[in-house]
Amino acid sequence: MKHPHLRFLYGRDVVNWAGWPTKILFPALGFIAVENRGNNREGAQYLRKEVQNPRFPIALAPEGQVTYHAYTCASIEMGAANIASWALEGPREEVVILPIGIGYRYAKDNDRFLLDLITRWEKEANVAVDRSLPPNEQIRAIGYETLKLVNTFWNLNLTLKGSFIEQRDGLCDALLRYSESLGGLEDSSGSIIDRLFRVRYKAVSVLNDTDRSLLSEDERRLHDEEVTKQKISDHAAQVVDVLEYIDLNYLEGKHAVQRSIEVMLSLLDVLNRLQGGMINSRFSPKSKKAFILGGTPIEVRKSFGHITGRKERLNAINQALEEGLNNVSLTLEEIMFQST
Repeated sequence: MKHPHLRFLYGRDVVNWAGWPTKILFPALGFIAVENRGNNREGAQYLRKEVQNPRFPIALAPEGQVTYHAYTCASIEMGAANIASWALEGPREEVVILPIGIGYRYAKDNDRFLLDLITRWEKEANVAVDRSLPPNEQIRAIGYETLKLVNTFWNLNLTLKGSFIEQRDGLCDALLRYSESLGGLEDSSGSIIDRLFRVRYKAVSVLNDTDRSLLSEDERRLHDEEVTKQKISDHAAQVVDVLEYIDLNYLEGKHAVQRSIEVMLSLLDVLNRLQGGMINSRFSPKSKKAFILGGTPIEVRKSFGHITGRKERLNAINQALEEGLNNVSLTLEEIMFQST
């Protein structure tokens, strides 16, 4: 492992849900833990140096979080644009970004599987669904009921008004304010994902980065109190982790049943997070079939090398990548259903 053929970077929080082997294997194999935000200067500088003369293609998930919506792309972060721009500083003639769409076909009989998911939600939430409504309206009702459950579970006492998105964002804001208060974080600026990562890595530092054997008895007591608070904080943040991207407008696409399945799986995941679960305990059928589609390659130097301003160049790369991801996602939807 002194001269590996690739570099493997991972979010520091991954070991919290990926199981104990990762806590041992990742460091032993030389994998590099990073924080997924711009304030991680050490990780950013390492990556900047590495991409100027890479030994292997680099794979990157440019969406801020996993959205579980296969046929559209959420607003992406600037990481991919930054990496491409850094790579241009090296000796290579061209840097190519390949947008990739990934989706799953969860069942052979989608209509029956969707009804099974609705039944599963009813049992886990202990809330009855009006089965006389069309499936699309049942899912919309489940969406709003799920928001009520989040509000009640965390005793937020919010008056839920407005559209689904407005109510969703209000709950995410309230949960993050609660987590920020538990972590003593005075900075609540930025987007939902900015705040989420700030809360997450505060919890990671408390839960993972302290050697209790080096603490006095009083220090251990104080640390144990802080651990308790950060576990609660992380629990609330886990709900935001999936809730922030649920969008009932996604149901309106061409292949409504498949889109409905994706939304229902995420609504079930909200219940999973309320119960203390994480991404690894999210319900996902074992028989699902994966589809992967490459989109139109983006030649960065050819398309954007003439732009001298760094900010303008990054914005142009980012916009092109987001358009490329949306295009390949929509194409993926058609290809998946041609193969059924």
